[in-house]
Amino acid sequence: MRKNYKLWALIISILLLAAIPLVVDQFFITMLIRIMYFGLLSVAFTFLAGQLGLFSLMVPVFMGISAYTIAILESKEILLFPYSVLVALGIILAFAALAGFLVNRSKEVYFLMLTLVLGQLVWAIVLQWVSLTKGTNGISGIEVPHLWGLGQGSNVGFYYYTLAVFSLVVLGLTAIMRSSFGLKLRGIRESESRMIMLGYNVALLKWAAFMISSFIAGLAGIFYVYYSGLINPDSISLNSANQVMIASIFGGVNSIIGAILGTGIIKTLEIVLSGSTQRYLLIIGILFLVVIMFAPKGVIDIMERVMNKLWKGSPYDKRR
Repeated sequence: MRKNYKLWALIISILLLAAIPLVVDQFFITMLIRIMYFGLLSVAFTFLAGQLGLFSLMVPVFMGISAYTIAILESKEILLFPYSVLVALGIILAFAALAGFLVNRSKEVYFLMLTLVLGQLVWAIVLQWVSLTKGTNGISGIEVPHLWGLGQGSNVGFYYYTLAVFSLVVLGLTAIMRSSFGLKLRGIRESESRMIMLGYNVALLKWAAFMISSFIAGLAGIFYVYYSGLINPDSISLNSANQVMIASIFGGVNSIIGAILGTGIIKTLEIVLSGSTQRYLLIIGILFLVVIMFAPKGVIDIMERVMNKLWKGSPYDKRR
């Protein structure tokens, strides 16, 4: 039971999230929707960082490509939902396959720099291709799909669709990380040369992990563009990449739950503090430094320490 307490905590959290719209107002629902689709970005980042030790600054780029594809297709009335979404995911997978091939042989800081360069290249193209992307103004006026439960004046329907996809992604990634595939990825993280000597196709495994991470970021882009109704170059800028990385490290870069927790805390602080002070980023920065100094493995490490102390004093632990 102790070994699986994280999984049970995750399942219970999802069930609690499903009940939240019954007891909270629209503001809180809006905040949770934002946390979930930004949480998908942190999960995508953490999957590569935790399993392979690779920090990708391209995560927001894949979100942006997905969102821009939908925005362009629907604003020009070329394709509408769900076909625009299918095309967006197809483009994401194609671009991820190419980008994964380009960065596949790199490690550590070289991987970080390559993803930075590729991300900035995409950002520059989006910024300069005004006839297609409308430059700095971005594309607006994207309407929510006409699906069951997505009515005007209420975010509850959108909340449940977001929660469903969010839950499937998190539970799916948890299963992947516990599988032999996840074990091989961690083996590569510990010693890539040893895994090669054992006969594993390391390049293919890393490429597959990159594809999974990119696909998750693409899913975040779908919810982002439909909920906000717009997309602009700021969404895929270096600043956005830094925010994803900071949230993941703050929560715990080796844990999916930590990434979600970090995103939730930071986004909540942004929403709450931005209404009362213009120095909210400074406050978040100081909090980030304090956590990193006293808990280098993130907020999730603090929670695990507390849980371990509570468990040691429990009757179940004594029976063991």
